[in-house]
Amino acid sequence: MPIVNEFFLFRNYSVAIKKFLIENCYLSRYPRNENILVSYMTPPRAFVKFVIPIINGAPTQPVISFHLSGYERQSNQSHLGFVKENQYISETSIVKSVPAPLIYKLTYSLIIYTRLQSDMDVVLYQILTAADPNKKGIDIVDGQWTEIGATDPRDETTLEPGDAQDKVIRFGLDLYVPRAYLPKPYEEYEAIESVSDPTYDGDWKGD
Repeated sequence: MPIVNEFFLFRNYSVAIKKFLIENCYLSRYPRNENILVSYMTPPRAFVKFVIPIINGAPTQPVISFHLSGYERQSNQSHLGFVKENQYISETSIVKSVPAPLIYKLTYSLIIYTRLQSDMDVVLYQILTAADPNKKGIDIVDGQWTEIGATDPRDETTLEPGDAQDKVIRFGLDLYVPRAYLPKPYEEYEAIESVSDPTYDGDWKGD
């Protein structure tokens, strides 16, 4: 039977990015239950779900939509491909032979929607100071130290249709993770705990 390798590509890093945004972005003039909404979705989907209601006059809260827009293999940082680490699991007497992970730089594209420029200024300030390239945001993902940095913001309001430009402010920027680890498939073996010979008395008597 073939071995089925199923792994959600960088999903845990996407969860960490969402957590980072929720913890660092907040507008005090909005109620807590109507504050900044952070959602993983592409710009076209965010436009349909959030911007169209604004155009139609429906009230909405500030929105940060983000998605994984790029991942670049860091070959100069990757470990030797043939090196494996043997991990003994005492509870099951199983040895896991784990190869070195692949290392990638991840890029997450953010689109920020607010009704006022003053709200946008606050949100951008919060992100830029929390993900300063000289002192990046930090988290632990899959037991590994993870850094989060930010690029310069982009005014993307002109990308919206005419009606939307009068009712919503749109800015974009990228968050990046310099080192993300992609685990490779591993193998499991039953451990050989001991080999005993009842005739052996501890003194080797060779020929």
